[in-house]
Amino acid sequence: MKQQTAVEWFVEQLPIRILNMYQKEIEKAKQMEKKQMIEFAEFVTSYPNKNRNYLGEVLHAKSKYDGAERTVDLLEEYYNET
Repeated sequence: MKQQTAVEWFVEQLPIRILNMYQKEIEKAKQMEKKQMIEFAEFVTSYPNKNRNYLGEVLHAKSKYDGAERTVDLLEEYYNET
């Protein structure tokens, strides 16, 4: 089962007549959401040490995503699990 985004969930809740009236806005919201997900993934993969703060203190347990070096690697690993 593919993981559902917030926009996809919201669209499912709307009546057909509302969907038809706001189709352009819905598509724009989906594109904005996709762009935000990619930008976040790029930020995560560009941060050199995700497990420590600026003082070197451990923030959390090592993540299974820490080895992803490229955005596409991170996204592929995430979507292959769902």
